[in-house]
This record gives sequence, structure tokens and C-alpha cells, in this order.
Amino acid sequence: MKPSPARAGRFESRFTAARSEVFLVDNTLRDGEQTAGVVFANQEKVRIAKLLSDIGVHELEAGSPWLCAEEREAISEISSLGLSSRILAFCHADTEHVRMAADCGVDGVIISMSTSDRHIQKKYGRDRTWLLEKVGETATAARDLGLPFVISAEDASGTPLDFLLAFAVSAEKLGAERFRFCDSLSLLDPFMSFQRVQTVLEAISIDVEVHCHNDFGMATANSLAGIRAGARFVTVSVNGLGERTGNAALEEVVMALKYLDGHDLGITTQQFREISEYVARASSRAIPVWKAIVGTNVFAHESGIHADGVIKNPLTYEVFSPDEVGLARQLVVGKHSGSRTIQYKFKEFGIDLTDADANDMLAMTRTMSVDLKRALFEKELMYIYQDFLRLKEERREQVDGTDEDE
Repeated sequence: MKPSPARAGRFESRFTAARSEVFLVDNTLRDGEQTAGVVFANQEKVRIAKLLSDIGVHELEAGSPWLCAEEREAISEISSLGLSSRILAFCHADTEHVRMAADCGVDGVIISMSTSDRHIQKKYGRDRTWLLEKVGETATAARDLGLPFVISAEDASGTPLDFLLAFAVSAEKLGAERFRFCDSLSLLDPFMSFQRVQTVLEAISIDVEVHCHNDFGMATANSLAGIRAGARFVTVSVNGLGERTGNAALEEVVMALKYLDGHDLGITTQQFREISEYVARASSRAIPVWKAIVGTNVFAHESGIHADGVIKNPLTYEVFSPDEVGLARQLVVGKHSGSRTIQYKFKEFGIDLTDADANDMLAMTRTMSVDLKRALFEKELMYIYQDFLRLKEERREQVDGTDEDE
């Protein structure tokens, strides 16, 4: 089955845009689901695809059609929805994989092959000539089926540069619309990523996509470096889900491009937390509270100096507004809080505290926080307030009693 002329025309016009544009290729449904122990139900895969399309993600890697019948059913359903995102299937360099993808009605395929010597020799037990032939046969099958294709170099960062460039040039000659550069083992740092992607781009005229893993915590940084070098496509996944330590996180790449590079991709970021929560539940992988961009601690402030700054002007300690990613600001009351936080919190309760009262209550707050080894709940703050009023009244009565005796 070939993509409809209407869909094909829409995507052709989209990808003939200026070279400065950057496009997201989300692979939550493929590499994300390859996270050890993660399985998405088909209805979950469909829901995730809809959510990602709704916020404006450009391409979705819907899955691997050769995996099983259930996978093909999910890919076929996603392909039939008429989503605004382009739908791709992940295939190894195997003509049968491409035929299965075509039967699912996808808009294009990713043809993947490992290019490092350790993979060619140890995983395949073959040589480079065999690899190039396999990729050529698969690319021919894709062309015959009318499927646009991307050629992906797994373990590109571990591949000798001369052969990597030869493979990239071969991909262009075969008619690939772009070349995917995979830092599969997280072997690069941002400086190396920039240099390597720039070198590849100097050898070919087709687009380059960067696909980075996070074993050293640099997937997002390496992806941004690749984009700085000229890559126009970047692989991402929701919450950074993916093999081992994951891929570059969708939400991190989008917000970093917007606020560090001044490059707004037009993504509806207000739904980031909603999508992150859905994927977290579907994958049974909780969102850490400290997770960049969508973690609940991103806009949580306890330190007295920080909280005071945010109360006066949020931009003192927040790069962007919490509602921009579907979160809310939290002023946390605990050991490190200041009196301004106490006054602010009680004003929310409809109670105005004097500076002196706030300072007295702050001491009580810090004592309780240390005893409990955590921040305090709002109900506990009211308990402290009630204790404070009682102690204040007792002190007043003692003062009044002393005056009468005199």
C-alpha cells in the first residue's frame, strides 16, 4: 500500500522548506517501547500517536512491522487516522520488512543497518560489501513500492569515519531523503557530535538526522550540537524513554531550542505534562520530580532567597512560565523557607501576617520540618498557626497578669 497522493504532496511541500528549519522525529512508539520491560497496548500506541500529532510533532516512528501481527495492527491503525504527522515504520535492511511496512500504509520507512566494524563482524558475521548490498536491495524495494526512505547508520559514532562517509554517500545515491546518524552507544560529547555531523554534511547534500542515546546524560546536548552543525532532523521521545538510559527527551529538545537557540518549532508545549503523564502510566515508568521541563520540582521553590525572588518576579528563578509546559508554580514551606514564603502562603489562606508574626512562625515551621525530615503540608501549616495563636495568647495573658500584680 502506498501513501495517498494528498498525504505525499503535503509532506513533500513541508520538507522542501528552508534548510534552517528543524523537524522532530518522535520514536516513543518504537525505541521508547524497546525500553527493557515496557510494552504499550495497541490503544495506548494509538492514543500517544494522536497526542503527539495534536501538538505538532512532524514525524512519528510508529513501530517495527516485522515484530508481530499486533505491531502491524497498531501501525496500520495509526496510518489510517489521517494525522498531521508523517508516519514512518522502522525496518532493518530486509526487503520483507519494507513490504510489511508498505502493507501498513505508512508514509515512509527507516532502513537501519549497523555500520561499525564491531557490529558488522560480531553481530552480522559479515563484511562491509555485504552490508552495502543489503542496504541497496532494501532501498530498491522501497523505491519499487513508492515509499520514501531514510537510511539509518546504527552505531555511526563507533564507525571509522572513512566508511561512515562512504555509507552516507551511498545512501544519497540510493535515493534516501535523509541520512540518520546514530550515537547508539553514547560515545560522543557535544563537541565531537558537532564535528562529526558537520563532517557528514560536508560529504552529502541530503539532510541529516541525529539520533542520540543518553548513557552519559548528554543525549539532549548532543542532539542540540548536531542541530548546530546543520542537522535538520532530530530523534526524540517523550520523557526520554528508550533503550537503556533512553533517547533525547522531546520536551527538553523543544524547550532548549526555543529558549537557548531562539528557535520556536511551533509545538503546543502546554500539553507536555499531560503527554508525559500518559506515557509514564502507559510505560509504568514514573516521571522523576527532578525531571527537566516536566518534573514537578521544575517550578517548586523552597529556599527563602529563591522564593522571595519568584514572588517579586518569576523570571528571577524561572526561565519560562510553568503553564507553558502544563505545570503550576509551587512555593514549598520547609527548613529552608523564609518569612516572605510564610506570609505569601498564609495570604493564600486569607490570613495577613505581620513581619514579626511571620518570623515567629518561621522558627516553628523549620523545627517541624527538621523533625519530620520533609516539607510541610498546608494542613500542618494551619496546625502551626493555631499553635502560634495559642502561644501568643498565653504570652499576652502572662504579660497582663504581671501588670495586675504590679
